[in-house]
Amino acid sequence: MSLTRAITDRVSLVWHRVAERVGGGRVTEFPASDGPVLVVVDGVGRFQFAPYVIRRVVRELDLPIETVMYDWQTPIVGEIWTDLTWHRRNRVMGAKLARRLLQMHRDNPGRPIHVFAYSGGASVGVFACESLRGRKVVNTLLLVAPALSPGFDLTPALRAVDRCKILVSPRDSVVLGLGTRLLGTSDRVHGQSAGMVGFQGMGDLPRGSKSDYDRCWQIRWNASLRGDGNYGGHAGWIATPFLRRYLMRLLGDDTVLWSGFEPTEQES
Repeated sequence: MSLTRAITDRVSLVWHRVAERVGGGRVTEFPASDGPVLVVVDGVGRFQFAPYVIRRVVRELDLPIETVMYDWQTPIVGEIWTDLTWHRRNRVMGAKLARRLLQMHRDNPGRPIHVFAYSGGASVGVFACESLRGRKVVNTLLLVAPALSPGFDLTPALRAVDRCKILVSPRDSVVLGLGTRLLGTSDRVHGQSAGMVGFQGMGDLPRGSKSDYDRCWQIRWNASLRGDGNYGGHAGWIATPFLRRYLMRLLGDDTVLWSGFEPTEQES
């Protein structure tokens, strides 16, 4: 992916984030209705691009879901390294998110709850589902460009969700390739992230784990998504044209979402 494209994608994110903040106000942390809710857990640095871009799309299309965000990052904007590497704190923030999800479920047991966990925030989303200890609260766990290591075991988290989808792009080589090779992944492994190469070893699971991974799909970027503004870079998964077309399908039970999708052996 070219440097020009990466810069263009970031500028677009900044624009949509600012425009939505001005036009729609602050994204809240608690739902105001009893309807379906999408909890957005943004990446490191406290930039909060994903919550505002997603809410902008939801408002524009009048989608039947309420967007809220979970503010888990350290208070300093731009503090990328701390958010990515403070493993103990991130587990605590995941446990706090689990309590919030449980409260939403108790307030309205029939409410669909989806979690959109992006980049470094994917670890917090996963830790939250682990903390639920098998209580089925989350309908869809969407791990978008997760900054976790390929060998991370998702089994404990999957027991708390109806389905999990993982968006992977081999073109995300700067942030989830070089970046996590130098700084480490959220689970403290130096190397390529699962958001670039996928979670590995799904075929070599402990006895009893296969049924958990049966509800998990890794969906890979391909060139057909360029027409939707997703060029495979780290910001491509939250590009507004891409979200306009695919957000609700990603939260549903579709496993084949775009042309050219071919699950690998362990993903089938």
